[in-house]
Amino acid sequence: MSGAVFVETLRRTWAQTLLWACGLAFVALIIVLMIPLLDVMVFVDLLKELPAFVRGAVGVGSDLMVITTPEGFIAVGFFGKLALIFAAYPVIMGLRVTANEEEDGILDVLMSAPLPRWRMVVEKLAAYALSLLVIAAVVFAGMWLGTLIADVTLDMGLMAQVVVNILPTLLLILALTALAGAALRRRRDALIAATVFVVASFMLDTIGSMGAGSAAEHLRLLSVFSAASAVSVLERGLAWGTIAALLALALTVSGGAVWAFHRRDIGV
Repeated sequence: MSGAVFVETLRRTWAQTLLWACGLAFVALIIVLMIPLLDVMVFVDLLKELPAFVRGAVGVGSDLMVITTPEGFIAVGFFGKLALIFAAYPVIMGLRVTANEEEDGILDVLMSAPLPRWRMVVEKLAAYALSLLVIAAVVFAGMWLGTLIADVTLDMGLMAQVVVNILPTLLLILALTALAGAALRRRRDALIAATVFVVASFMLDTIGSMGAGSAAEHLRLLSVFSAASAVSVLERGLAWGTIAALLALALTVSGGAVWAFHRRDIGV
């Protein structure tokens, strides 16, 4: 039955998706509720006294006034340094495309059904991609709820762009993890590969931010997290070319996962 794997994957993971979505939305809600309670200018004055590389590590560039707006405060305080938490979900779900079930010895049973291998990988990836969209929508709703409770004026159109901007990076991490699971077979090896990629990419982005104006700044070009910068969206809007390139890369890597899984025997 066409779409059966897609539907079954959603059925098996909806509870986890909801937990992740509600947890991240709650954090977003708390950040919004904090805005009226903070004197942002005191925070700006404190940052002015810090070296530039420390401000870069925090996620603030040369324009410190960006955090004086509610949107800027959320961009730095929530979407900036919580990027690793966002990235954890696609890593976990990417392992479930093939690696987890193969390690548990049940993938060979599933493959005994009249189901092409490519459909299993593609439909699972599609289901997990949809779950990422659900999480993004719930996080957005959490911010919106915060504005109602705290009576905070927030440009929700701009915040929607910030949420959309992080999705291509998460989809790419999902595809890369699925590729690692399909190519390396063992769950531990795939997890190590995906974790090293995510952490290294995050560190390159952080080091590049700390070295603004120096040669080290170019290290950000090697990081997928640089494309997910919420502050850049506030300053320049959505970079549609970058988004399209990341989505194309995610599709290509997903195709690589299908190919890697199709070309080898299933571990039992």
